[in-house]
Amino acid sequence: MAKVSVNLDDDLDGDDSSQKLKAMTAPLPSVSRSKSFALKDAPRVQFSFTNVPEPIKNAFAEEAKKRGVTKKELLYECLRAGGIDIPSTSEIDGRRR
Repeated sequence: MAKVSVNLDDDLDGDDSSQKLKAMTAPLPSVSRSKSFALKDAPRVQFSFTNVPEPIKNAFAEEAKKRGVTKKELLYECLRAGGIDIPSTSEIDGRRR
């Protein structure tokens, strides 16, 4: 009986045609989405202020409640109103990776 040799070790990285296929099927970079992906995948850090007067804290919380958003979303809205380019909350929410 003849022996059959089977080589299952495919080296696709060394094959020139596989390199061409990988290059052709690679997704195109999106400038508009790259910033939101970078923010979504960025490490999370604590963001806090020094002590502020309680009426200011309460007014901020009340305004967030009145608008139907979280305090973080209201902070993002304030930063956007100040001219800082921040994508929408849904685009940078780390829970939707």
